[in-house]
Amino acid sequence: MIQDILAFAQESLVQGKRVALVSVTETAGSSPASAGQLMAVLADGSSAGTVGGGAAEHLVKHKSVEAIKNGDKIFTLTINHSDSGMVCGGNMSVTGNILGEENHLYIFGGGHIAQCLAPLAIATGFIVTVIEDRPEFESGFSNTRYLVCKPENYDKDIHLPESAYIVICTRGHQTDDDALRFCLSGPHKYIGMIGSSGKVATLFERLHQDGYGEETLNSIYTPIGLDIADSIPAEIAVSIMAEILLIKNNGSPNHKRNITAET
Repeated sequence: MIQDILAFAQESLVQGKRVALVSVTETAGSSPASAGQLMAVLADGSSAGTVGGGAAEHLVKHKSVEAIKNGDKIFTLTINHSDSGMVCGGNMSVTGNILGEENHLYIFGGGHIAQCLAPLAIATGFIVTVIEDRPEFESGFSNTRYLVCKPENYDKDIHLPESAYIVICTRGHQTDDDALRFCLSGPHKYIGMIGSSGKVATLFERLHQDGYGEETLNSIYTPIGLDIADSIPAEIAVSIMAEILLIKNNGSPNHKRNITAET
């Protein structure tokens, strides 16, 4: 049972959802719960596990959803069962830890650059999801969520979290266009796209004609990455990851060493 609850929470976290992991810490008197019971609750109220059921569990779910939406890290709640309309006269205390603050990298495309970029992102603490419509590319990735998905199913199968960093490096102009339009419609902290200046100009002109404003277009990092790489995929991946870390950490592309200092 506990394994099922933790699996539900883990899958939700991988999908970019925030999870309230609630445990019963103490009971007194007559209570439907026992210390150690566990429940995972999502922002929409769906859950796995139980903390005793009935009105008390309803209150715990309500508090969990409220904490997730408020951006809380932790909450505690003590429930008097008589006050909540239950016939048992005891009480219970619970603690909820809100999980899901991790940074998520969504890579659209599973080619050579993506295969170099994914392990770099994992090493720097990102949860990585690769979106590709070619299942045979999955073998090039490990410790990632590989989602086989065609562009027409993006709206149904992909739910971008607020903490999404996005890299678009698909196999062609049209699939880049499809991915970019989808990503612009959802929450994100960063969108970067592979492409030459000519390709970017053509794509941006189409987007502009379709009503996308200059502010939106200027928010896209393309051509992608810091200007530190040659043309090999591994170096391009490093330049992309460096740019993402620059954005995430409010950093500066300057050298830390004072290269103008007199020697």
